[in-house]
Amino acid sequence: MSFQSIHGHNRQIRFILAALNQNRIPHAYLFSGMTGVGKRTVALALAKMINCTGKKTSSDACNRCPSCLKMDHGNHPDILCVEPEGQYIRIKAIRDLQAQMQYNPLEGKSRVIVIDDADRMNITSANALLKTLEEPAPGNLLILITGNPHGLPRTILSRCQQIRFFPLGREIIAAYLEEHLALNKGDAAMIAGAAGGSLAQAIGMAQGDYKAFRDQALDDLMAIHNNTLLKLLSFSSDFGKDREDIIQKLDVIRSCYRDAMIYRETGREDALINRDRMDIIGGMACRLDGRDLLERLHAVEHALQAIDQNANKALTLEAMMFKLAQQRRQEA
Repeated sequence: MSFQSIHGHNRQIRFILAALNQNRIPHAYLFSGMTGVGKRTVALALAKMINCTGKKTSSDACNRCPSCLKMDHGNHPDILCVEPEGQYIRIKAIRDLQAQMQYNPLEGKSRVIVIDDADRMNITSANALLKTLEEPAPGNLLILITGNPHGLPRTILSRCQQIRFFPLGREIIAAYLEEHLALNKGDAAMIAGAAGGSLAQAIGMAQGDYKAFRDQALDDLMAIHNNTLLKLLSFSSDFGKDREDIIQKLDVIRSCYRDAMIYRETGREDALINRDRMDIIGGMACRLDGRDLLERLHAVEHALQAIDQNANKALTLEAMMFKLAQQRRQEA
């Protein structure tokens, strides 16, 4: 992976390159932003360029020298990655990297240490890392990656140069899906809208046949609005038991109510996530007023929050369906 192959984050990359070209790279970065947005990819591209021994440009590594090729194959001896083991990043992992940092890099100009999910360090790990940040050994660059910077102690935050990564635009994600996964323009736009700015999420959705999953969820949702109360309540049993599938299905339903509300208020199809399913979105926007749609949206969001906090899945879904059922009776 190189800087030129990264989609989006142009401002962040320019900032990093300016520091690199002026030889002003700090001893530690903190890359923060939502999961799957590309923080780790940028970190590895920086590591690649720092240690490139070929004829690199001011904006990228050469991608041909032995160092670059080792980076591409994931076996460069001076690139270390630390990840959580189970729930936390253990103190042993921090002490192991501290031991290695006392020596010069084996091959490259700098040893680059990427700490993924850095907010998952326990208190002893964080305190150990703090000592390293206070007295950094030369020839080492630490890059902490997190989706939750507030989960890190302020003492660590204050000793890192922070770069915030924002969700990617729909156009950037859609272009990637069309170019690299050969999706047609309509499917790429739909998945890009549903991915919420995460390229990794979009790739997973495209490879997992998200469109078929979404169409089935939307058809089921339409059926409960056109059918009996019994059908509405039985809908909760169709979610299954897998937490990720339940969350994804609730996301689809939420996007449907969101689209219907936007279409009702603006009449714009270009702002919709599911604009290829106007048969459902348009009908719902005509049948329900803004207050009805907002109540449904809140009911689904409440269910998502509850499941994210490990509430009982079956009870949460049944409670959501009861709320939707009550709203249906109010319509009648």
